[in-house]
Amino acid sequence: MSSTSDPGAVMGAAFAALRQGRAAEARDLFSRLTSAGAAPPDAWFGLARALAKLGDEAGELAALDGALAADPRHLPSLIAKGDVYARRDDLRAADTWYMAVGRLAATLPNLPPEAQREVRRVEAERQRISQTFERHLLDRLSAAGLGAPGSERFAHAVDLLLGRREIFLQQPRHFYFPELPQRQFFEREEFPWATALEDATDAIRSELRGVLSAGVGMSPYLEASRDRPNFDTNGLLGNPDWSAFYLIRSGEVVEENVARCPATFDAIRALPLCRIDGRTPSVLFSILRPGTRIPPHSGFMNARLICHLPLIVPKDCGALRVGNETRPWTEGRLMVFDDSIEHEAWNSSTEVRVVLIFDIWRPELTEQERSLIAGMLSAINGFSGGAWSE
Repeated sequence: MSSTSDPGAVMGAAFAALRQGRAAEARDLFSRLTSAGAAPPDAWFGLARALAKLGDEAGELAALDGALAADPRHLPSLIAKGDVYARRDDLRAADTWYMAVGRLAATLPNLPPEAQREVRRVEAERQRISQTFERHLLDRLSAAGLGAPGSERFAHAVDLLLGRREIFLQQPRHFYFPELPQRQFFEREEFPWATALEDATDAIRSELRGVLSAGVGMSPYLEASRDRPNFDTNGLLGNPDWSAFYLIRSGEVVEENVARCPATFDAIRALPLCRIDGRTPSVLFSILRPGTRIPPHSGFMNARLICHLPLIVPKDCGALRVGNETRPWTEGRLMVFDDSIEHEAWNSSTEVRVVLIFDIWRPELTEQERSLIAGMLSAINGFSGGAWSE
């Protein structure tokens, strides 16, 4: 059998001609292979390369289609097809092919060096396309009103679209109530009682300073329970670096602490606290000592909101991150958030940070729903199994 009839020999000769710049000869040799039927993807890809050098873009695309029909995961052909659309300045189409390259390459750990270089080039091209697209989109949206008052939620959506923010959803540890809006922060203006509470900041802070000066009545925010397993995954279990001074704990008034903070207790009486026997509300001074970081975590349920009234916030203190949004504390200004969404806080200053914390019902819940949730959780609290018989 002569070398001219051996497909392997023809393939070798075709690629040699391509490397040596004899594009027309390479085209003819690759065409012999592809016209014979059931050609391997490399033959189609070689034909595409030869046609590209000859300026036949339509033929190049048709050959790349042949390669991908033979093997949809043929990496060089995916790259080349993206390159064709990039040359046409159809960056949206090019990006779809380059995206496929990235996904495929991630599953191929042993790529040869040349293929690795091509993948890196594609990644850089995707970055360029992303930046070009972002400029285009923001220019159009700015002209349409992005950035104007009232566009904040849409701006959040655009950030998610552009990958500037990650999507965080409610993930309560124990109880999920469906169909509640996925909101990270709520604005203080949404709560008619906020102003009266904020007006009491100075009186509350004065009582807080007395508590801090006395140094009694505080306990670590996270404490071990003798009748439950305890796992310290973040170094804060039993650690006074994050401490609490409770006025109400798990729904029970701490009388001796309330006696020391009468103005604070008066200020919280009118609040729509989340009341569940044996569980809530909890009202406390949360004391975060210098250099302490509360790691990312999610709260018990999504049927309540957590409120912070900042009382002592040192300069360069830190902030509270809820989901993909981070806000600093401002003394005397209420902060309300959904703690069933992953959140974390930190104090990077050299002084203590203290906020008044309390929990309220989600405003979207009806009175009936609140009553049912409270009844359910109270029933759970009351279960030990001892009263059951077989």
